[in-house]
Amino acid sequence: MPTDQPAPHQPPAPHPRPALRRRHVLALSATAATVAATGVQLATPGSALAGGGHDRPRPGRVVDRHLEAPVERAYHYLDVVQDAYQRGDTPRLLQSYNNESQLMTTAFIYDNALAAIAYLARPTRDNVRRARIVGDALLFTQDNDEAYADGRLRQAYAAGPMLFYGGSPEFPGLVRADGKAAFLWPYGFTGSSVGDVSWAALALTHLFAHTRVRKYLDGAVAAARWVVDNTVSPYRYGGYHGGVQGDGVTHQRWCSTEHNIDAYALFTLLARYTGDRAWHRHARVAGDFVRGMWNPVDGHFWTGTQGAGPDDDPDQINRAVRPEDPNTWGYLALREQKHARGLDWTARELAVTDAAGPDSEMPPGRPVSGVTFSDLSKVLTGTVPGGDRPNNRNAVWLEGNGHLAAALLERGDRPRRGPDDRTRAVHYLRQAVVAQEVLGGGQTVGLTADPNGGRLSDPAAGGTWTGRPLPARSGIVSATSAFDTGFGFAYFQRQHVGATAWFLMGAQSVNPYRI
Repeated sequence: MPTDQPAPHQPPAPHPRPALRRRHVLALSATAATVAATGVQLATPGSALAGGGHDRPRPGRVVDRHLEAPVERAYHYLDVVQDAYQRGDTPRLLQSYNNESQLMTTAFIYDNALAAIAYLARPTRDNVRRARIVGDALLFTQDNDEAYADGRLRQAYAAGPMLFYGGSPEFPGLVRADGKAAFLWPYGFTGSSVGDVSWAALALTHLFAHTRVRKYLDGAVAAARWVVDNTVSPYRYGGYHGGVQGDGVTHQRWCSTEHNIDAYALFTLLARYTGDRAWHRHARVAGDFVRGMWNPVDGHFWTGTQGAGPDDDPDQINRAVRPEDPNTWGYLALREQKHARGLDWTARELAVTDAAGPDSEMPPGRPVSGVTFSDLSKVLTGTVPGGDRPNNRNAVWLEGNGHLAAALLERGDRPRRGPDDRTRAVHYLRQAVVAQEVLGGGQTVGLTADPNGGRLSDPAAGGTWTGRPLPARSGIVSATSAFDTGFGFAYFQRQHVGATAWFLMGAQSVNPYRI
């Protein structure tokens, strides 16, 4: 899962909270065809944007022709969101959700890392430029923290101007009046998680691989070094623990399978790009933890270890909830046949179809199928956390569709009964396209026309969230209907940078853990 970001509609915290848990390439001969089809020029070996050597990234291709137009629209959505408050090459982050999400201009680090990697999945000159804008913003937050200079990044920052609930504080955007990075302490987004930091570093590593600009690799190494120096778990299963809580000091006691997957992939890439074999040793710490979370009886990964509550035992595995992402991400990162069963477990046990009904927000006649967040999402009842709707136990988590599609394409057409993996992957992606076409209409992003000078602010305090309409049929909403993840937060039917980026990666058969 994404590193357990609070979803739209979650009310602001009155005080800072602990950091939350949360999240195929082609031969170069395809370049000419891509230029002819898109009218844009890709980075090539002779350009300033191209990397050198045998491991230079190559452009991706849409895996099914019916996805070509939806992919173009999805990239347009990312462009609009990136340009919502500033244009040109100014370093900036993308607002994670639409204005009406009640998270205002919140830009989660995880979502922005995904956006950068998705841009590089189709490395046109403009897409590489846009990825570098995100990368430069990540480096800015790393270098201009209010209190630390140790490589960490916070959970989220301001993408644009906002006036907080109750009329204060005011955030001018990513750069505060004092020149520091505007992390969102009123929401409690002050902690640093292993997953978030690792994803930011993964995006920076992708940027280095595409551009050979050293600052991106240096930033990735600094972030990875923070993980290694600060989050080694002292408990039974080892690995890297969840990170530091909102005070920036207190260590989490639990370990996340997902976070360790991210760290394993990052450290493996750094060993390759830095030539420092010590990163292999650090990767083994994470990899051993991930493999230790495998449940061979049922064929899936556990979510991690206990330790979130004061009475929890961090030496014990957390078996209370079984999420989707450790299984798809675990295969994407480890690529071990032993764990391929996790994809089938996900497709079978987390399968849902959202159709019009009492708890559904889907229009009649347009059902969407896919997977949900966890096994608990399919059984929980009552109102979702941070919202006023009942849990829709059939809601599709569209980011999960992207995860599963990418993982199935990575696994390839292995012999099996029924449709092959590519066919199944395209099915999940086409279901996301249905959501793209019918959900999220009328949602907005960017400056408003309210009395507060365009800053997003609470309508109850005389402001508004309504900004520029997002382009029709472009972004992918995070969920087909409101649902409970089982981890104390919910997802809603809101256009989402993270879900859109995963759709783009899946549709172009990109494994973000590989370059």
